[in-house]
Amino acid sequence: MKFIPIYDALVIKAQKNSPPHIAFEEMLESERQLSEWARLEKIKPLNLASEKTSAPLFAKKIELTEMVIQKTPERFAASQSSQQGEIIDSDPSAWMNDLSVAQAKRLQVAQQKNEVLSQDWSQPTWSDMAREVLAKSGITAGTAATNPKVYVAGLDAKGRPTTSVPKADVYVPTKKESAESDQNLPSYGLVDEKPAGVRSISGPLEITGGLAVTNEHHIEIRRSDEGVLKELGRVNLIQGQYNIDVEDVTGSIVAKLVDKEGKTLGEGSFRLNRVASAGQNNLQGPKIRIEPHPDFAGIVTSAYNPRPEDVAPAKTLVTFVKGAKEIAPRKDGTVAMDNVTRGSTTVVRAAAPAHMQTAAIVVSGSEFKTSLYPNTMIQALQNILSQQRQMSFDGAPTIIWGKVTLDGKNLAGIEVQVESDQSLIPVYFNQFMLPDPSLRSTSENGLFAFVNAMPGFHSLLATRAEAIVGYQNVVVEEGSVAQGDIASTIKNESVPLRVYDAFTGEAVTGLVTMQSLSDELQVTGVATVTLPNLKRYGLMRVQPEGADYVAARYVYNDSDEFVHAPVVHWSWLSAIKNYLKIDDLPSAGVIVGFVPDENFEVYLAAYDNINPRQIVYFDMQGRILQNGKGIAGGGFIIYNVPEDIHEVVVLGERTQKIYSRVLPVDPNTLSVLTFRE
Repeated sequence: MKFIPIYDALVIKAQKNSPPHIAFEEMLESERQLSEWARLEKIKPLNLASEKTSAPLFAKKIELTEMVIQKTPERFAASQSSQQGEIIDSDPSAWMNDLSVAQAKRLQVAQQKNEVLSQDWSQPTWSDMAREVLAKSGITAGTAATNPKVYVAGLDAKGRPTTSVPKADVYVPTKKESAESDQNLPSYGLVDEKPAGVRSISGPLEITGGLAVTNEHHIEIRRSDEGVLKELGRVNLIQGQYNIDVEDVTGSIVAKLVDKEGKTLGEGSFRLNRVASAGQNNLQGPKIRIEPHPDFAGIVTSAYNPRPEDVAPAKTLVTFVKGAKEIAPRKDGTVAMDNVTRGSTTVVRAAAPAHMQTAAIVVSGSEFKTSLYPNTMIQALQNILSQQRQMSFDGAPTIIWGKVTLDGKNLAGIEVQVESDQSLIPVYFNQFMLPDPSLRSTSENGLFAFVNAMPGFHSLLATRAEAIVGYQNVVVEEGSVAQGDIASTIKNESVPLRVYDAFTGEAVTGLVTMQSLSDELQVTGVATVTLPNLKRYGLMRVQPEGADYVAARYVYNDSDEFVHAPVVHWSWLSAIKNYLKIDDLPSAGVIVGFVPDENFEVYLAAYDNINPRQIVYFDMQGRILQNGKGIAGGGFIIYNVPEDIHEVVVLGERTQKIYSRVLPVDPNTLSVLTFRE
């Protein structure tokens, strides 16, 4: 009998990521690979022999003749002849069928952006127009030999004027001429090669306001003359200096800090007329401070604040652009809205519990200060005036409150009136800040007020002995205080004023009325006016001579370096309205705007009732655009704008910044705006 032992099965368990399991798998894998090599070794080798002997291979040099590839341009026939010999115009768009897919797509995008296919490309070139003008004047009649009116002027190698065509020439000075020229050279051996009349301006450059220059930034310094950029300057960041050569001392020197995307981060400038230039070619310019880009910024305070540590009342809210931006002030009362362009205007409204709302027109780039008045303070003012004037004030209060200053100092002895409602009686405050009926002008605190003003747009005028001291525009609303601080200065600047055709650029004669000037001004194309150096919102009216152009209202800033007033034809406005079949509303106005810098869209802030058909975009020649957007150099027309105080907002496509303008619109009036940064 045979004994056979029986054992239980031996089982070894391991996780797949454990070292034993990995080692076991590696061993099996190596065994599999070796087994494959063992199988190949058992295969007998084959003898790859050939019964026939291959022919020997020889190399042969082959010379190819020169091959020239030519492409004959394909010509498209502009017209075709019929059997009778008549010329039949072909389809003007047939050439588009022969474009490649990429070219056709590119043309489609260009058509959507700028409507290139709708443009009139048959316009004459500049050379054709110049030749036509010369031909009409008779200058080009005859040959150059018989007609000395036309010639080419230049300088030869010795600096002498010549009218002959320059030729290749080599001039070798004599030893005597070389010795004389060496004696006339400065000790440092440099020769000033600037043309006559060119002035070199240099000065210090400073970057402030938290701005910094990195590898992705650069500083541009140029001369700007009435919005046209001219000479380019140089900047030495190590020494903090700028230098620029200018051919004329008109306009301004502008320095900008720009990032790699072309966005302006900071800017600084000065006017060239401030630089003494009599008989000097090397001028010392003032310091240019490059500060953060202008925006709406200011401080909100309380008119009566028992706690100085809390500048703004609790729960204060400030709105810009008719509520498009709502901001709560910081602890120190500062509030700001960025992403706006220089020269933009808006109505800032500040409100807080137990205080009346305050509204004021502000300009970007200039810090404003808005005061909030407690309800009890306004009620006390009404009670005192009610007793003094023996009258009652019913309904929601409408107050105009302001201060007259001269270069930041309170101004006494000033009479203030509301030009749009001269029936309003001013209130002046004595040294105890109480309304004094015996006062006929401002006291040493410069304060004034008007009670029960009609809601709407009003203009304040400050005078002394019938001489204008200053003005201010205010927006009066029910249950609100309109802040009307009237600032004045002894610093004035001379700026050019131009009245011209909006599309041809031709000079136009017109009668100009400006809030900054006491008298009307007859302008024939261009004039020079003296304006106070204040960042202040102003209105201007231009009445062109004759019946071809339309009288219009314009918005300007006293601190502008130039004032332009483009005028438009009434026939142009009416032709577009009739073509688009836009209804005529006698109780509404029309707004025309020009945007020279970039593509854009336009809208009226906080007003959604405008019909999109009433907003028309046009190009630089005044032709209608059909893509619903504006292009650089063109503009827009808004028909049937209701009577109100509007804020016209232009949104730039490239910069995504807003251009805003406060504009009172009256029935049957035309307003012209220019949105230039």
